[in-house]
Amino acid sequence: MKSKTEYTSLDDEQIVSIVDTNLRRSIGYYDSELSRERRKVMDYYSAKLPRPAHDGNSKYVSQDVFNAVESMKAALLETFSTGNKTLRFAPQNMDDVPMAEVCTEYTDYVLHRQNNLFEVMQTVIHDGLIARAGIAKVYWCMQEESNLEYVEDLTEEELDALLSEDNVEIEEIKEDAYGLFTGELRVTRDTSQVKVEAVAPEEFLIEPQCKSLDSASFLAHRTKKSISELIEMGYDEDLVADISDNEDTDFDSDPEILARFDDIGADRGFNAKGYQRQSRQITVVEAYIEIDVEGTGKTDLYRVVKASNVLLEKEIVNQRPFCAFVPLPIPHAFHGNNFGEKLLAIQNARTVLTRSILDHAMVTNNPRYTVVKGGLTNPRELIDNRVGGIVNVTRPDAINPMPQASLNPFVYQTIQMLDEDKEDTSGVSRLSQGLSKDAVSKQNSAAMVEQLATMSQQRQKIIARNFANNFLKPLFSMVYKLVVENESEEKIVELAGRYVPINPSQWADKRDVQVEFHLGYGDQENMVAKYLSFHSMFSADPTLGQMYSQENKFKMLGTVLEKSGIKNVADFLTDPAQIPPPPPDPAQEMQMQMAQKQLELQERQTSMAEMKAQMDGQIKQMKLQLDQMKAENNFAIQSDKIDLQESQFEHKEYVNLEELEIARTADDVRAIASPNG
Repeated sequence: MKSKTEYTSLDDEQIVSIVDTNLRRSIGYYDSELSRERRKVMDYYSAKLPRPAHDGNSKYVSQDVFNAVESMKAALLETFSTGNKTLRFAPQNMDDVPMAEVCTEYTDYVLHRQNNLFEVMQTVIHDGLIARAGIAKVYWCMQEESNLEYVEDLTEEELDALLSEDNVEIEEIKEDAYGLFTGELRVTRDTSQVKVEAVAPEEFLIEPQCKSLDSASFLAHRTKKSISELIEMGYDEDLVADISDNEDTDFDSDPEILARFDDIGADRGFNAKGYQRQSRQITVVEAYIEIDVEGTGKTDLYRVVKASNVLLEKEIVNQRPFCAFVPLPIPHAFHGNNFGEKLLAIQNARTVLTRSILDHAMVTNNPRYTVVKGGLTNPRELIDNRVGGIVNVTRPDAINPMPQASLNPFVYQTIQMLDEDKEDTSGVSRLSQGLSKDAVSKQNSAAMVEQLATMSQQRQKIIARNFANNFLKPLFSMVYKLVVENESEEKIVELAGRYVPINPSQWADKRDVQVEFHLGYGDQENMVAKYLSFHSMFSADPTLGQMYSQENKFKMLGTVLEKSGIKNVADFLTDPAQIPPPPPDPAQEMQMQMAQKQLELQERQTSMAEMKAQMDGQIKQMKLQLDQMKAENNFAIQSDKIDLQESQFEHKEYVNLEELEIARTADDVRAIASPNG
């Protein structure tokens, strides 16, 4: 019988060793092929390359990489930073619509107000275009804020009430002769919140042949932290003290970091080891790795924090806190193509051709001369090319300009061809940037120009959709999840111009995210024009009165303002549900009173008719009884006749009174209808 496989658990030293092994073989490690590529593209972006072939040649550098990267970055930032709500939570049903809007507004609040999302997007887009992938980290940051607050003339009961709070401590309190307390209290408030940070390319490491972030069995974030920072983060001081000075020094001298600060002459590799121990910078690695720590035979996703050979923290987590933007993805691979690297050859060719034009112009404007030997009195006079200067010669043909070859006419055609190639490669055209004069000079219609601009934006739209679906959408979901898991107290927050009480702990665990965006360069304006056209058409059609209600108009015009870049719609439009009913119209109120009087008159007439019919029936019955009794007793008949007459008299009086009351009511109605007589 085959024995069951036995698995062994891992101690801290073994965990650190496994993390170190994965670090050394990960993509993006010190001076890897990817690192060298990113450094090269960065030099081209900064116009440091290509260098002149010979000394004395033109040092001009065509900035094709810079222009393409910045144009694409501007288009994406314009699309996702104009105040439009690109991402929304989809409601689960009709009743969930208000809650879905609140969740959307608050998640947007966390991203834009608590975190500078514009700066994060700018950095991530930039890294994605020149480093293959832009990375953002999303996590819950535990932090608190401590402030001194001055109090004056507090009674003992008031002071005790304040000190009963867990976050209040006495800093300095004095009691006066009247038993009142004055001084300072230290109030500590929990300011924990969601943090969204952009991660530098050289700080992010991932396993080779990884297909996506979610499927990565190893990825890591390495940063520099001081001893003091680690202690403030809650790590044991004795544990931090055991960190070796001989820890990984590659990160200090990483060529990517040095290249980033090369222009300002900063020595990024400086480490304050000899200054103060608490200021000493060390490399801290936060790794997410799938390992079997307990020896159960099943791996779990662990968050492991280590510095040098010391394990600072390990815990099981349910997700990797990273979002990635890959502009040019490759199927079945995490890292895509490098957007900037695709333009290196074009920048080289344009630089060489433009330098040849400049060098030729320099030679043409400052030509060389052939001089007959002995034909110059002072050769230095010819070398000193002063304006209006004199050159003394001994014979008329002593000086002749040296023939110069003309510039090849294909140079300009080649540069134009390279411009077209750059547009095809990058997807950034002069037309989409509004720089093309041909579209207008050829007298194209506005619709034709719009169509040409739309066609030129196809590559940009693909990259923008990639950014929205593969970066912003998971970012939105991760922020929402962290808010639901960690914010448990109810609070009042300003959302969309109104103050709303929220308690994220009571929200649904997961929500579906809808993506809707429009690329710049007139796309937004076209959508606004369409919405306004629909609004005008619906408002002008009387048959749509009930279908196009005030609530529908509010939503339509609110959408117009949002797509126009106006964030606070409530400052310009008021929700119909919050508008009080208008005061009653006097004429309308008079008509209502008249109608009420007429209704009362009709009711009285109906009641009198019923009563009259009832009395007539009673009289007929009494006549019948009288005829029957007439044969029996004449005296009784006479008596009944008298009674009958009395009854008829009373009935007649009652009828007269009712008719008089009806006449009075009719006069009241006529008085209301004609108040002026």
